[in-house]
Parts: sequence; C-alpha cells; structure tokens
Amino acid sequence: DFQGLPDSDAPVAERVHNIIEQLTLDEKIGMLGGYKWMGIRAIPRLGLPSVWCSDATSGVRCFGGGTAFPAGLALAASWNPVLIEEVGAVIAEEYRAKGVKILLGPGVNIYRVPTCGRNFEYMGEDPFLAGKIASAYIRGAQSKGVITTVKHFACNNSDYDRHKTDSVVDERTLREIYLPAFRMAVQEGGTKGLMSAYNLINGTYASENRHLLTEILREEWGYEGFVISDWISLYSTAGPIKNGLDLEMPDGKWINTEKVIPLLQDGELTEKDIDAPLTRLLTALFKGGVYDSPQVDPDAALHTPEHVALAEKAAMEGIVLLKNENALLPLMPEKAKRLVIMGRTARDTTSGGGGSSFINTPEKIDILTGFGLLAEDYTVELVPYRNHRLTADEKAQIAGADAVILCAGFTTWEEAECYDRAWELPEKQDVLIRKVAALNPNTVVVLSVGGGVETESWIEQVPAVLHSLYLGETVGTAVAKVVLGMAAPTGKLPFTTAKRWQDFASTQYYVDDPTSFSLKRVSVGQGDPTKREVWQMPYEEGLEVGYRHFDAAQIEPQFPFGFGLTFTQFALSGISLTQDAGDAVAQVTVTVTNTGERAGAEVVQLYIHDVESSVFRPEKELKGFQKVHLTGGESKTITLTIQPQDLQFFDTQENAWRAEPGQFEALIGTSSRHIAARLPFAID
Repeated sequence: DFQGLPDSDAPVAERVHNIIEQLTLDEKIGMLGGYKWMGIRAIPRLGLPSVWCSDATSGVRCFGGGTAFPAGLALAASWNPVLIEEVGAVIAEEYRAKGVKILLGPGVNIYRVPTCGRNFEYMGEDPFLAGKIASAYIRGAQSKGVITTVKHFACNNSDYDRHKTDSVVDERTLREIYLPAFRMAVQEGGTKGLMSAYNLINGTYASENRHLLTEILREEWGYEGFVISDWISLYSTAGPIKNGLDLEMPDGKWINTEKVIPLLQDGELTEKDIDAPLTRLLTALFKGGVYDSPQVDPDAALHTPEHVALAEKAAMEGIVLLKNENALLPLMPEKAKRLVIMGRTARDTTSGGGGSSFINTPEKIDILTGFGLLAEDYTVELVPYRNHRLTADEKAQIAGADAVILCAGFTTWEEAECYDRAWELPEKQDVLIRKVAALNPNTVVVLSVGGGVETESWIEQVPAVLHSLYLGETVGTAVAKVVLGMAAPTGKLPFTTAKRWQDFASTQYYVDDPTSFSLKRVSVGQGDPTKREVWQMPYEEGLEVGYRHFDAAQIEPQFPFGFGLTFTQFALSGISLTQDAGDAVAQVTVTVTNTGERAGAEVVQLYIHDVESSVFRPEKELKGFQKVHLTGGESKTITLTIQPQDLQFFDTQENAWRAEPGQFEALIGTSSRHIAARLPFAID
C-alpha cells in the first residue's frame, strides 16, 4: 500500500528545503540528469521514488495500451476548449494508470511553414488559438495529477536540421507570434513543466538561453515550474545550469559529477547554482502531487469504451469540410447506395504523424473498416491502391458507383519529426484524384495530412473534400460517420491553406531542399559541439505568418484560416459592441441561428483591426472565439470580450507591451476571410 512521505502536511517550500538539506552533492547533481531515458532519478533513502515521463499529447506512448487521441493540430481544429479540457483529463488518467506522472506535451510551436515535419503535433498558425487550446488541455491534464511540459520553447518551427539551425528572429516578432502561446500555457493553463527546443535562438541554444528561460519565462511571466531539455539537446554544462534549465534529458551527459565538480572547484559554478534548478524541479513535483500519490493509480482507467468514445468525438469535431458542391455530402442511402472506397490511405489510414508522438495501437480503425462497420444500408466496394494505375475493370467499377470516397495522404514515415515533408501528395496521388474525378462526378476526397498540402492541381475537379488531419485510432469511424451523415463536420482550419507553397512569406527565407533527408545528417552533431555546423534560418517575414501575410500581401488563399463548412447553414445577427464592460475594453454580442434543418456548429470568431498605428500591425488578429452547437432552427446569443492586452503590440524601444490611443475595429466572422460585421470603437 502507498504510504507517502511523512511530511505531506508541511508547506511545499519547507519540504523541498528539508530534502535538499539532506542530499549529498552527488545526489543533487544526479537529480539534474535524466534516468533510464524517461525518468527522474529516485532517492530511496529519502523516500523519493523514480518519476516517469512519456510522450505525448495524443496519449500514452512509451508504456503501451493507451487510447490514441487525435493529434494536436486536429484538436486545435475543433476550436473547442471545453472538449479539449476533457480530452486532457482523460489522457492524464491513462498516464496515471501506467504509472506516468509527466506528460511531454502539448506542443505549441507556430505553424510557420506548411511542410514542417511536426506541424501535426502543434496547434496551428495563430498564437491566440494555440494558447487557448493548449491551456484547456493543460488544465484538464493537471487536474488529474499529471504534470504537462509545454514544448518546444522556442522557435522550433521546422524539423529540417533542427539540431543545427539558428532561428534568427527580431524581438517584436518573437513576442507577438512565437511566445504568446507559451505565455498563455503558463499564465492561463498553469503548466508546471516546459521543454526547451533543440535549435538556437539568435545565436544561443534554447537549453541555455537566459533571455528566454530566465528573463522572459520566470522574471516577466512569473513561471514557477521546471524546464526540461529536449532529448540530447545540451552542448555545455555551466550555461544550462546558470541560465534556467532544470533537468537534462534523457540522462546526465553534460550535467554529471565528472563535468560539474571541476566547475565547482574552479568557481565557475557554486553549490547554490546546483540548488536553484533542483529547488524549482522538486517544488513543481510536490505542487503537482507527484510524490504524494502512488506511482500507479489502481483506480485509473485505461482504454475504456468511454475513453474511445471521447477520442471519436474529438476526431469528428476536428474534421474540416473544405468543399461540398451541390450538397453532395452527406451521402444518404437514398441518393448514394453503392460506394467505392479507394486510395492510398483507405486501408492503411494514417492515424498520427511519425516520431515520438506516434501511438502504434492495434485498436486503430482504418477508413475502409469504418465504412464496413457503419454502412449497413450501403454496398461498399474496395478498389485496391496501385499508385495512380487503374485497370479497365476498376475504371468501370468507379464509373458505376453512386459515389467514390478517395482517401489520400501521407504515411507516418513521410510526415514525422526529424525532417520536413513534401508540399505535394506523394506517389502521384494528384494524378489518381484527377483520373477518378473524370470517371465519377461524385468523388469525395478525404485528406489524411497533418496540415496544408498542394490541392490546386485537382481541387476544381472534385465536388467534396474533407480534411481529416490525423484523428487517432477512431479515424475510420469518425470519417465514415461524417460522410454518411451520422455526425456533422464542425472543424475549422487552424492554419491557412495556400494555392502555392511559395504563397507563404516564410518560404522565401527557407531552405531550398526541405524534403531532402539523411539520418546521418540529422544525427551527426546532436549533443556534440565538435561535430556540428550551425546555419542561420532567418525569420525575415516578421509578423507576416499565416493569414497575417495573406492579408498584408492580398493573396487569395485556397482556404482561409478559421474556415470550415458544415451540413447546415448559420446566420449571425444582432451584432453589437458596448464599451461599458468594467475592466474589459468592450464586449461584443452576437446571435447565432441555425437556419437549416440539421444539427451543426458554428465558430464565431473575433478579430481586432488597429485603424491608427505608428507601427506596422497585421490587418487583423484573432482575439476571441466561441463554438456554438445548435439544432435546426435554434438560436443562441453569445458574448465575446475584448481585453486591454488584445489591443497591444510589443514596443521594442520601451521593451514593453502597449496600446496606442485611437480607433480600432472589432471584426466578427466565421473565418479570417468571412467577416459579417466591422464594429468601430476607440480607446483614450
């Protein structure tokens, strides 16, 4: 039976002080380096057990048996913080069932380029949306006694040569684009853990970047948790210890007695320098209840039907309907009895991107199986995938179907961490889409892709497109339920989809060969400063990331940020703004009405436009949203609040946030390009 520590009623600061007083110098140093790849070292004589970590945001990966939830980008596509808080709580319960107390996520790096290998793990291109979704996830997870570690701090916005890239970014862009989601995770989510990135930021590695880890994170934001390194990301000993890192993972390669004690003897480090990170680490672990609960929670559930049902609900809310000409979807049996399922990802549907976040679950339901389970009133046929080649019989089979569901996308090897992916669908899937669309006018394309992808070459030839992102183990039933009308698609894009890769401003300053890959090149120099050659990645586009750039450059996107169709229609009315809102700047009231017959959901989005500014400001910036579920004919009135910080920019001259007096507009709409009302207001 779990006995716990004898001083469980004492204040946390007192408990931490008492432990540090009893630790030997070797024990102190040992606790600052990881243990057995995924652990924090135990001190048995003091009753401190080992503490275990695991990837990742989508569920328990390292210890097996957990439910595979949708990837981070799919969670963000739900635009539903209430749902995501519930998801975080359930995933944390499964962590506890496996004896894991530290969750290595969520990831909130900004979607800067559409081909970043880990975009699928993160929460989109907008820092406000990413921060709100991540904060909800954190609150849910930590409510169950599991500590989250928000990652990767900061500017880890590509996986191409991630160990050797120096993200060169100006201070205003850093503050307004790449740090706000982390700040919200700290101040709104209350995360007790944070993970540093692999890359350098303005010439200094993230794991020893004092400006980030101490000056901003702790001194400005008031962060009281610990900072853990990404795996094998240190290149020195004194720098990380003195500048804000608390735990080197997966072991003490750089923070160990052989390296630390000589620095203590030479005076480069003091024992207080060792005590400081250890104090932060132990304080967070005690505040998180890690040492005051059993390693394995015998009452915690793992992969229950209720958990799988929640995973499916999250998956369905993350599906984005991009196109639906002539209301082809849903495919009701009275208009589409005979269905052909085909394509590269029909039988081997990608449930998650590759790398440390991937959960290889035998419970995964692919799209073909999902239709087989649910389409009782239909005839479902399979056309095998052989790249873009079709036999004469297969062409006849496709042409004779009432509708074709063509599944396209990447594998977990093609879209994964360590490298970036292609912009185009591999294996000439675009050719297959055009061939099938020419044979059957009722072709539905289902994309299993962790972000934007080239669609310009075929989008006009198909009537319906679903973007399923990576939906976890229930991907097959989630997609089938939406296509067959058993559930409504309610997701909205958390990123902008472009007509061309070059339409993103960031690609002008990116590498020429982002898809070239060599395991040797990726691994050489990792953790070894003598075998790496750092190169600079300029963030010259500044604030023009995602929809901010498409607005500034007046480029028409393929599909805008915040966009997503559903099977019904919505109207926004009674839109008004009042400035008598107490501490808030203003409140916007909107009545949302489902004017159709089917149930569905709309996401009301609030953007701020600064009419008068002495500095460049984006045309609009997301500062509020609410997802509203309504049955046919139902209405609901909601209120969105504009806070003082929503009007601010970072003044690099004053090194402070400020809002200039003058005119502003509150833009209310259903995407960044579908604005229903512009409401003027002013501040003094």
